[in-house]
Amino acid sequence: MANAQDSTDQETAATYPDDFWTEAESPVYPRGAVMSEDKLFVVDSDAPGVWTVPWPANKAAKPERYVTGSRYLRKTMSRPFSATPHPEGGVLVGDSATREIYHVTPNADAPGGQDAKPLNGGFLGIPMALAVSPDGKTIYVGDAERRATFALPIEGGEPELVVRVNARGLVFDEQGTLYAVTPDAEAVIKINVAEKTSEPVVTDRPYGFPGGIAWHDGTGFVSDVYGKCIWQFTADGKTEKWFEEDLLLGPVGLSATADAVIVSDPKAKQVYRIDRESKEVTKLFAD
Repeated sequence: MANAQDSTDQETAATYPDDFWTEAESPVYPRGAVMSEDKLFVVDSDAPGVWTVPWPANKAAKPERYVTGSRYLRKTMSRPFSATPHPEGGVLVGDSATREIYHVTPNADAPGGQDAKPLNGGFLGIPMALAVSPDGKTIYVGDAERRATFALPIEGGEPELVVRVNARGLVFDEQGTLYAVTPDAEAVIKINVAEKTSEPVVTDRPYGFPGGIAWHDGTGFVSDVYGKCIWQFTADGKTEKWFEEDLLLGPVGLSATADAVIVSDPKAKQVYRIDRESKEVTKLFAD
């Protein structure tokens, strides 16, 4: 008679065939870039998962795979679009394939070398953008399918509608205001999460196709996928082109610090650090 451990092993083997998880050795389509205290997380839709390089970073390093997605259609993290650090460790991953947000932490003994806890029960459509509230208690999600922004507890639960804003990128400012970038005529919108209200900031569609948003100390940044550039904006709605070089082929994910803007470019298969003062560019993925 098989013991409990044998049964568990058989179930695991049946649930996760040998080729269930991707075996990509380097990023293929790095579309996100967000920092934790010691890592830069880069979500990849085509080599499904999340890659990391040490942070702070001022030179290129070989990316390491932190989250591994499935190679199987519509299985765990087989098509992730967004990621952000979890305040208690690990990373939150928004997966369009399973309509899910996962809290992923490394675990060498688990399938795929990780624990991946689903948080919303498949309620969402396409979680294109994620942001965690400054107090670390709430996840905000831009759902591209419902063209709306939702919230759910950090420990998981059914998402609640916050505002009808089609967020493709989300970021909090220093005062706790949530900024969203959208593909619509109102390109940047600020959201009062407490009152569940929104107000346009940048209007009249100045960007070709915005892909990501970042904020630091009173200044916002937007990546322009079609324009192949990065814009900056202020809370009063003024916006201007900030960086445009031939090396940008289709910039998407953004993060910002006091001295740099970090941008992922899936077409270039690269993540760049751009100095805010000199505009000097550093590749963060080693060739």
